Amino acid sequence: MVILTAMKPSIPRLCGALLTGSVLLLAVLPSRAEEPSPFQAALHAGYRVGGSLEDETTGEDRDFDEGGSFALALELRYKPGDDRFYQLWYSRQESEVSDALASYDVDIEYLHLGGTIPIGDRERAQPYFAAGLGATRFSSSESGADDETRFSGSIAFGVAVPLAEHAALRFEARGYATAVDTDSAIFCRSDNGTGFCRIVASGSLIVQAEVLAGVAIRF
Repeated sequence: MVILTAMKPSIPRLCGALLTGSVLLLAVLPSRAEEPSPFQAALHAGYRVGGSLEDETTGEDRDFDEGGSFALALELRYKPGDDRFYQLWYSRQESEVSDALASYDVDIEYLHLGGTIPIGDRERAQPYFAAGLGATRFSSSESGADDETRFSGSIAFGVAVPLAEHAALRFEARGYATAVDTDSAIFCRSDNGTGFCRIVASGSLIVQAEVLAGVAIRF
């Protein structure tokens, strides 16, 4: 019998607190007519899907559950007067994966270094492209589970809608690809052949997609 556990409510509460804090910070920022700020930070709430795995014993699909996520972007302007930014991107999802007997909690985290490039020059809604390279970390609190870190990359398309001189709403769609060995165990317990050790990658890439909405604030 598959034992299902409820999704942890921490992500929605955290996202709400982060976005509320962003609005409060915006309210106290002074209005300046000087050169554009060199640094900005963006907080996002999101929803992530995908991640193809399989049961090594039965060959059945054992994919990651889709669900809520949150992301933080720290960005540094490429040079004065330039709307390109270096970007440090972190995104996290609390998910689950099941074998034939039980469900296991799984945290999937991405940490990427890359940048953003504006597409065209628009005042009201500015499209942009983003990309990054870095690492994916798979972890679980299950007894005997091992953390796994793999090389990964991401690309994104989004739009920024100005709210004020120092802030904008951001809407983004981002795709992730994590390099793995085909049929390699993503999680492994000490009792090989059961539990996480039965759940393996179904190909050479684990692909996920994420839609996000957030607030960017310039300092």
